[in-house]
Parts: sequence; structure tokens; C-alpha cells
Amino acid sequence: MYKKFIIVTALVLAMAAGLTAAVTQGAIGRHRHHNGWMLHRMTRELNLTDAQQTQIKGILQSEKAKTQPLRQQLRQNQLSQNSAATAGAFDEAQARAFANKQAQIMSDLMVEKARTKSQIFAVLTPDQRQKAQQLMQEHKQRRQHRQKEQSQPQAQPSPS
Repeated sequence: MYKKFIIVTALVLAMAAGLTAAVTQGAIGRHRHHNGWMLHRMTRELNLTDAQQTQIKGILQSEKAKTQPLRQQLRQNQLSQNSAATAGAFDEAQARAFANKQAQIMSDLMVEKARTKSQIFAVLTPDQRQKAQQLMQEHKQRRQHRQKEQSQPQAQPSPS
């Protein structure tokens, strides 16, 4: 019984580690050109002035410089956990240390994201802030709708 528990736990951790790695690598890949696209879209949707574009570009570049080392730490931590998880022996203390370290790095990334958002909103006019809030709400609704569609079971075709 204990042996089955260890095997199942190891498999679950291995799958979780793989999923985290996939998400982390996907997120890192998406951020490579994200700032340029974001600035372009903000300029178009919010009708940013040249001065606002310059300020926001600087904010995004600063954010990138601050978060790049954190994203690299996240990836390195994941790679080391993957090798430890495949070693064959489960070490709960090591798994917890990994989870705590990942949580701290993710927390730091979330703080930087919030700081960046606040700095960008400080550059916008009240009307632009309102429009940005509206766009973010619409984006959130579309994302929730997609998630809801993905979570619903697919209809099986009836046999003819």
C-alpha cells in the first residue's frame, strides 16, 4: 500500500512539474515580443500621445529588466526539480522547498506586474484609464468564456 502511495505521489509530482515547466516556458515565450505588441495596442486603443508612448515604453523596458531574472530563476528552479523528481526517490522536504521557492518567485513576478500596471495607469488621462478598465473587463470576460467552453465536455456524435 505504501509503495503504491509513493509511486502515485511521484507520478503526480512529475506531471505537476511538467505542467509547471510547460506553463513557465509558454509564459516566457509569450513575453519576448509582448511589450512591443502591448504598446502598439495601447497606442491604438487608447490614442496615446507620443509623450505617453515614450513613458510607457520606458516603464515596460524597466519591467522587462526586473522580471527577466525572476523568469530565469523560475525556469532554473523547474529544471532542477524535474531532475530531482525523476531520480526515483521522493523527498517531501525537497518538494516543499521547491514549491515554496516557486511560490516566492511567482509572488515577486505578480508584484512587479502590479507595479507596472500602476505606473502605466499613472501616465494615462482619466478618460484613457476608464477606457483601459473597460478593455481589461472585456478581455477578462472573453477569457472566462473561453475557459468555460474548454471545461465543458465535448458533445459525442451519436452513432448512426
